[in-house]
Order: sequence, then structure tokens, then C-alpha cells
Amino acid sequence: MPLVMIVSTNLIPEGFSACSLWPFIFVRPEHRSDIALIEHELVHYREQAWIMPVWVLLYIASRKFRLAAEVRAYMRQIEIGGITREQAAHALLSYRLDITFGKAMQALV
Repeated sequence: MPLVMIVSTNLIPEGFSACSLWPFIFVRPEHRSDIALIEHELVHYREQAWIMPVWVLLYIASRKFRLAAEVRAYMRQIEIGGITREQAAHALLSYRLDITFGKAMQALV
């Protein structure tokens, strides 16, 4: 995998701690040392490396695609102990996916 460029910045959409836009991972300075969050963004980074323009368009246009991408990333974050399943389900509600907390919990199994 190519060298990951992690940039500390406050220029991240309100309500989010980090975001990936290949070849960069942007992280709010106060979350720079959150390894679980970086691992979450690395999932998106790896996905984008293959088809970045298409990935971004699908992420913006398709709730189903966005849900699948976020579930993969949150599963990694849960796997390494960065957050709980309940925290991840709650976080999924902020992505305008039109799902309930219960549906978010079901997606994270």
C-alpha cells in the first residue's frame, strides 16, 4: 500500500472527526492519536485507492453504498476495540442513511 498521508485539520465537516479523500486522510487535531479512528478511515482509504472518483460518487449518491462502506469501516473500528457496537450504530445515524438505531445495530453483526 502506498504511503498514507494523514493531515491534521479542523476543515472537516461538522459532526465528524475524520474523513478520507484518497490519497489523504484528514483528521481533527484532537483525534490525531485515535488509532481506531485512523483504522476506520484506512478502510475507506483502501476502497478509494481502486476507484476513487467512482467511489466518491457512489458514496454521495447511494445510501446503500454509503451504509455498506460505513459498516465495513465501523466493524474494523469495533474489531480493534476503538468503539462499541452501540456507539457505531449511533454514529451511523449521522450519515443521513434513513435507518433506525435498530437497523443500524442489525447492520453491525
